[in-house]
Amino acid sequence: MIRFFAVLISFFLFFSEAYIPPYEYRDEENIRFSAVILSDMHTETNSNARFLMDGYTLKGVYSGGRSPDVLAFAGDNTMNGQSVEWFDFYGLVNRYNKGSDVLVAFGNHDFGNTADGEVYKKLSKRSVDSYNYYCRKNIDKVYYSADYGVVKFIVLGSENNAENTVQVITDTQINWLESELADCAGRNIPAVVINHNPLYGRNGRRSYFGFNQIDSSEKIDSVLQSAGVKIIYVSGHTHFGLSDDSVTSDGSVTYINLPSAGNNGNYDAPEEYSTHGIGMILEIYDGEMIVTFRNFAKGKALEGYGTETAL
Repeated sequence: MIRFFAVLISFFLFFSEAYIPPYEYRDEENIRFSAVILSDMHTETNSNARFLMDGYTLKGVYSGGRSPDVLAFAGDNTMNGQSVEWFDFYGLVNRYNKGSDVLVAFGNHDFGNTADGEVYKKLSKRSVDSYNYYCRKNIDKVYYSADYGVVKFIVLGSENNAENTVQVITDTQINWLESELADCAGRNIPAVVINHNPLYGRNGRRSYFGFNQIDSSEKIDSVLQSAGVKIIYVSGHTHFGLSDDSVTSDGSVTYINLPSAGNNGNYDAPEEYSTHGIGMILEIYDGEMIVTFRNFAKGKALEGYGTETAL
């Protein structure tokens, strides 16, 4: 019943007949899998402007003829981790979703944006419980995986709050990540790893800032580099616009840092590449993965920063 009211309320809070130009895949007849990944929606109950921005973004995700197989979020889905914010966030998601599986990573704002461990216990449970309830899932941790046959999505998450929004990822989670990637290697399928914070030094100067860090960044990167499979590592958190540092590659790993889809004024990029609504599209074909970027809220392709990976 609450799920129904979350969608119903979204109709009252966000009603728009505005036309958003659709997008097309490179080869819709032969595409094997598609996904849209957004980050830092920052849904905030007392900010109608942000709610409207998020609504236009999600409307734009479903403007095309073929819905993505997966709609994923790279954390900071809410501003404060409040129950009513999750209600609003999932109300919008479920209003526009046309059959996509929804994957949600959690960020520092979802956990209260504080170093307080007791707050983490409360809000991390709320994050997991809300995801399970609104998306009919049954995860029991902030990290989990979803296998789609041609690709596996691996979602990481902080296991505590820490100073300066640093993520805490323990050896237990890293060993689990290694096992998940070993499964991909054994089946020769690629992996998409989604985590809120970037890995140290992997996306230009933004990934060197102390408040963007993960306490075990080098260990995680070592596991990715040694996995023996093609990997796309997707993060958010930094609120930097699209630039030459947004997509970098090293060996079999491609590192992508997304702007905030819920914020205007992402840093260090022209307005077209820094305004709200920006996310990525993943297309998988026989022998190839393609990543492109789009402002879903405005229905505009963003050229110059995509990437193609041979499989």
